[in-house]
Amino acid sequence: MDSPEQVNLDEVTGHKNLTRRAANGLSWSGATLLARTFLNVLVTAVLARLLSPQEYGVAGVALIIAAVGNNIANLGMSQVLVQRRDVDERHIGTVVFLSMIIAAILGLLQWVFAPQIADFLHVPELVLISRLLAVMMVANAFNLTAEAILSRHLKFRISSTASLVAWIASHVGLAIPLAYFGLSYWALVVAYMAEALILASIYFFIARDYLVRPSFDMQSYRDIRRQSLGYSLAGLSSVTAKYIDNVIVARLIGTAELGIYSRAYYLIAMPANLFGNLNKSVIFPLLSKVHHDKARLCSAQLKGYALTAALALPTSAFLCCFAKEIVLTILGQKWTDAVAPIIIFSAVIYFRVGYRVCSAVTLATGQSYRTASMQIIYMALVASFAFFSAPYGVNAVAFSVSGAIATSFFLYAAMTCRMTGLSALDFALVHVPPVAFAAVVFATGLAVKMLLAGSPDYLVLATGLLVIGTMSVVTVYLRASLLFGKHGAEVLQTLTSKKTKWIRFA
Repeated sequence: MDSPEQVNLDEVTGHKNLTRRAANGLSWSGATLLARTFLNVLVTAVLARLLSPQEYGVAGVALIIAAVGNNIANLGMSQVLVQRRDVDERHIGTVVFLSMIIAAILGLLQWVFAPQIADFLHVPELVLISRLLAVMMVANAFNLTAEAILSRHLKFRISSTASLVAWIASHVGLAIPLAYFGLSYWALVVAYMAEALILASIYFFIARDYLVRPSFDMQSYRDIRRQSLGYSLAGLSSVTAKYIDNVIVARLIGTAELGIYSRAYYLIAMPANLFGNLNKSVIFPLLSKVHHDKARLCSAQLKGYALTAALALPTSAFLCCFAKEIVLTILGQKWTDAVAPIIIFSAVIYFRVGYRVCSAVTLATGQSYRTASMQIIYMALVASFAFFSAPYGVNAVAFSVSGAIATSFFLYAAMTCRMTGLSALDFALVHVPPVAFAAVVFATGLAVKMLLAGSPDYLVLATGLLVIGTMSVVTVYLRASLLFGKHGAEVLQTLTSKKTKWIRFA
C-alpha cells in the first residue's frame, strides 16, 4: 500500500503534468485559432467585395438551420465523453452509433420539411439549400464525436490542425473562387459542405487509433443518458440563443438586413469565438480532470476572468473606436450600415467571452442542467429583446441583444461564483486593471483619429494598431500585471516560454 507521502507526491506530479499539457494545448490551439482568425479576416474582406448583403443573408439563414440540426443530432453525448471520468470503448461505440442514427433521422426530416422551413423564413431559396445541407448532418455528427474523443485524450494538436486545414481548403480553396465566378450564396454553402467532408476525412485517417466501431450497448446508454440530455438541452439552448436574433431579423426585417446584421455580429464574434473554441477544445477538458477540487476550480475561474478581461476589454475599446475604419477597410463601402451594429456589439465582447468561463465551470463539474437553465434564460432574453426591438430596425436589435448578453453574463457569474466560493469583491477587483487599460486604449485611439483626420481609413486603422500595439507591448514589458492583473499575470507566466525573460510579470 502506498504511503501518504507517495500519494501526495504522485498527486503533485500529476498536477504539474496537467499544467504542462494545458500550456502546450493552449499554445498550439491558440496558435492555430489565431491563424484561422487572421485568415478569416482576409477571406471576409475578399468575399464582402464579391457578395452582397442579400447573398450573405440567404447563406446565413441556411447555415443557422444546419447548426441547430447538428446540435440536436449529437444530444450532448460528445461532451459526456470529455467530462465523464469512467468511459470505456462501449460508451464511445454507443455515442458514435446514436449520433449517426439521430443525424440520419434529422437529415431526413430536414429534407422532407424544407419547403415549410423556407416558407416560415420567407426565403424561397432555402428549399434546395436545406436539402443539400441535410445530407451533411451525418458527417457533422461524426466530426463532433471524433473531436470529443481527441479532446478526452488531450490530443489538441491533432484536432486544431485538422480543423484549420479543413477550413483553409474549403474557404480559401473553394468559397473565394466560386464567389469570383458568380455562384452567389452557393459559394458559402459549398464551402460549408466541403469543410465538413474534409474534416471528417482527416479525422477518419489520423484519429483512427482513438475511434471505436459504432455499436449500441444499453447499459452504456443508461450510464450517459441523463447527463447527455442535460448537455443537449444546454447546447440546443445556446445555439438557439446564438441564432434566434438572426432568424427574427430575417423573418421580420429581411435577408439584406440580415446580411448587414450577421456580418457585423460575425466580425465582432471572432474574439469571443477564439476563446470559445479554446474553451471547448482545451480548457473544458482540463477542468473536467480536476472538477472534484473546489479550491482549484475557484482559482481557475478567477484566472479565467482575469485573462479574458485583459484580452477582451482593450480589444472592445479598440473596436469601438475604429469601427468605421474597420468596416471600410475590411468590408468596403457597401457595408457602411454595419458600423453602428459593430460599435454596439463591440461594447459587450467581454460579457460574451466571460460567459464562456462560467459555462466551462458548470460543464466541467457535470452541472449540465444548471448550464441548460442559464442557456434557456439567455435564449429567452435574446429572443424577447430581439422580437420587440425588430420593428425599429437592425441597430435596435443589436442594442437589445447586447443588453441580453450583458444581463445573462452577470446572472451566470453570480451562479458560478456561489458554486466555487469566489467572493464578489475578488470578482470585481480582478477586472480593475483591464478596465483601466481599456480606457487608456480608447483615449489613445481617439487621439490617433484626431491627429490623422482626413487621412485614408486604412492608414488611420494601421496607425492605431501600431500605436496601441506598441503601447501594449511596453506595458507588458514594464509590468504585465498592469494589464493582466495579478491573477492574469500568473496565467501568462504559466503559458509563456521560460526564454521570454523580457516580460516582467509582477
